[in-house]
Amino acid sequence: MLPLKRAVLSWILAVNCFMLLSLGDSTRVAQEEVDIMEQIATTMGATHWKFNGESCQIEAVRVTTDLPSWFETDVVCNCSIGNDTACHIVAITLKGINLPGVLPPELVKLPYIQKVDFAYNYLSGSIPTEWASTQLNSISVLVNRLSGVIPKELGNITSLTYINLEGNRFSGIIPDELGKLINLKALILSSNQLEGELPVSLSGLVNLADFRISDNNLSGPIPDFIEKWKQLTKL
Repeated sequence: MLPLKRAVLSWILAVNCFMLLSLGDSTRVAQEEVDIMEQIATTMGATHWKFNGESCQIEAVRVTTDLPSWFETDVVCNCSIGNDTACHIVAITLKGINLPGVLPPELVKLPYIQKVDFAYNYLSGSIPTEWASTQLNSISVLVNRLSGVIPKELGNITSLTYINLEGNRFSGIIPDELGKLINLKALILSSNQLEGELPVSLSGLVNLADFRISDNNLSGPIPDFIEKWKQLTKL
């Protein structure tokens, strides 16, 4: 009977292991983040929004039926972060889908968000100061209708390595506070309505590899501190 008992025990252990693996496979996006994604989509003007928390996939998002062939919608989740068994949203791409709303302050409610790409839309307003409380490392709002000054609060997001504000209507000066972004590798401010001189504080951006400021109303000489940017490959 001993071999039979061992066989039964092995079968029970195998079933338990299978059930644990199955539970692991069913891990889904935290429900509060699914709800926040719907708020974000509404703020940005999306319609027919449907996000699947089980697969971390956008199943429907539409503003108009006339979309370019290169439009891109995507959400990236990470199931290995946080102190729970849920998956968490770390990146959002809503690109080239004619969104007519504004940038979402609700982004701050996603505790693990790292990257947003909202390029090629019709977004207006400015960058929400609430974003200063995030740990973003990449922001792209390329070619929208954003205006006003560049918020000095961006300087608080020291995790940033990439900023692309090109092709908008930002005005005023480049804030001194951007000089605190010591991890920044790309700062792209071309084709706006910025004025004044480049702030001396930018001298601290020693990791900068890509710096673009053309098609603005900037004045003054090219500052000497640029020679300190040893990583610079594009100016």
